[in-house]
Amino acid sequence: MKENEIDISVIIPSYKPKSYIWQCLDSLKNQTFEKERFEIILILNGCKEPFYSDTVNFVNENFEGYAVKVLQTDTPGVSNARNIGIDNARGRYITFLDDDDYLSECFLEKMFPIAEKGIIPMSNMTSFSDNDNSVQPYYVTEAFRHLYKKGVVSPLNARSYLSVCVAKLLPADLIRTNRFNTSFKIAEDCVFMFTLSKDIKAMQCSDEDAIYYRRIRESSALTSHRSRKTKIVSGLKLILQYNKIYFGHPFRYNFILFLTRIAGTIKNIF
Repeated sequence: MKENEIDISVIIPSYKPKSYIWQCLDSLKNQTFEKERFEIILILNGCKEPFYSDTVNFVNENFEGYAVKVLQTDTPGVSNARNIGIDNARGRYITFLDDDDYLSECFLEKMFPIAEKGIIPMSNMTSFSDNDNSVQPYYVTEAFRHLYKKGVVSPLNARSYLSVCVAKLLPADLIRTNRFNTSFKIAEDCVFMFTLSKDIKAMQCSDEDAIYYRRIRESSALTSHRSRKTKIVSGLKLILQYNKIYFGHPFRYNFILFLTRIAGTIKNIF
């Protein structure tokens, strides 16, 4: 590593964060990966005070010697916030972390060697309820268990991980000019990862103890009830976007992966 070079940028979008953000940030402070080798970029979107001051004060009091940026934008939206994070990232690799989630202490340390081989590392995932901390079933967790001992796999085989932007280290060069589509409020992860999939050749699970802990909150977008009309409108918009991406470069994208995105969207509608 060159002097002053950052290996990993951790991008955290946040909107009116509650106390869980301190657990999120503490999980980064407790990383076994050397603090000089990663940076934290936290983007407050659509909110400012007292959230900005509280966050800056927490960082100043607890993160001496760490590279931390606290940014703020009046424009709401997780996609816009992540794009701002990408624009400000200095790391050779980028990982996304939601403000109500957190990482195991060895997450960065165990993921980094795989990324250095030119392979996209995938972490283990544990989904838990915010009410009682009980472990909840999650399809990405099941995908990890299925893929763990298979070694290097194709993006098609690891397609469950292409439905989320977290739990991976992505080369900054892979993202290049790609950004999250801010017109999507739901499934923006899926669109972003499918866009990147044309340049992803290999993926591999990290050690089991490199874990992304995913919090399920009652008020989150994942648990909120949506009407059938909203599901249909959102689903059709998503299908149109997948078609636009795929048929824009039909020989670069995996056709079967494309079909799984369409089928998954239709399943979610009904």
